[in-house]
Amino acid sequence: MNAHDGLSGRYRRIDALLEERARDYPRRVEPTWSELLAAIDDVAERLREGLEPVGERLPGFYRRPLFVVGHRKTGTTLLQELLDGHPQLVVLPGESNHFLTFLPRFGALAPARLAVEAQRWWMLRLITPSGIPPFWALGRPWEQSADPYAAFTGRLLGLASANADGDLLGMAAVALGRAAARVAWVEKTPGQEHGEDTDLVGVGLAVRRSFEAAARAESDLGGRYLVVRYEELVSDPEDVMRRVVGFAGIDWADSLLTPTVGGTAATSNSAWSARRVTGEIEGRRLDLWREELDDGAQALVAAATRRAARRFGYDLPAPQPGAIVAVSARRAWVALGSRRQPQADRNTFSSATSP
Repeated sequence: MNAHDGLSGRYRRIDALLEERARDYPRRVEPTWSELLAAIDDVAERLREGLEPVGERLPGFYRRPLFVVGHRKTGTTLLQELLDGHPQLVVLPGESNHFLTFLPRFGALAPARLAVEAQRWWMLRLITPSGIPPFWALGRPWEQSADPYAAFTGRLLGLASANADGDLLGMAAVALGRAAARVAWVEKTPGQEHGEDTDLVGVGLAVRRSFEAAARAESDLGGRYLVVRYEELVSDPEDVMRRVVGFAGIDWADSLLTPTVGGTAATSNSAWSARRVTGEIEGRRLDLWREELDDGAQALVAAATRRAARRFGYDLPAPQPGAIVAVSARRAWVALGSRRQPQADRNTFSSATSP
């Protein structure tokens, strides 16, 4: 199937909605947002119609995942996009939320139905409605002789059919890249190592848990875990990326210094729109947080993170007594709540994973 087999008009409609979404970003303005999601889901369904998946064995690189984790806005997207163009890697676009959302929501389904949900899930990441270009991770299909989204659909469903006990996240990576020259695949979802909070004390404690998770992983996993500091990545990217190359067991490539998505120059995922650049590493004003956070906010974050952050070279100011009390009270409240509901947690986990 190619882009002209009844789908070209639908693809172009999605492209127009993507442009509208970009103008609205970061707001999700209706009806554009709902129409965009519905249009992508419609294309995903049509790509599955009449498809006869061809079974395929899983290649060796399927068993070599590289996970990029950490707290949001710590450079995870930049690292992912610097790895994107490397010929020995398959880099899954966007954030899969495979462990945080996909498996809890769909993990109990039968394998065939689970594969269908995985295809729908990944079409929303390959034709990305995020609001930040580039949008078409596999290129604009109407500009290609063969539809890459149809090819992805066929490969993913074929792999799932032939490997019912396999992991669909790894299969999505295999479906994106042929085995020749590939040695590993990369996935990025911030916060995947723990849940997330949204208030200021909660954010500070989430950052602390990320530091603590990194410390445990360094101790437990040794050479299978690498800590990358954002400040070092943007100030001396070649030195850091050469360390990443050694860790990943791949060859050096100049593409590792240019952020891309599917080989197309990526726009930086900055919280400040004025600092977004395309196809470049943006590292100006690393101390901007000192202007954005008032003294009280800085004290709360320092109280929550100072001890855990020190291990990784971050020297935060001594926290104020009031901030220490606020953070200690929150930690005690969270600990009390977790002791009161252990059985509920176990039941939720069981129902999400049982066949």
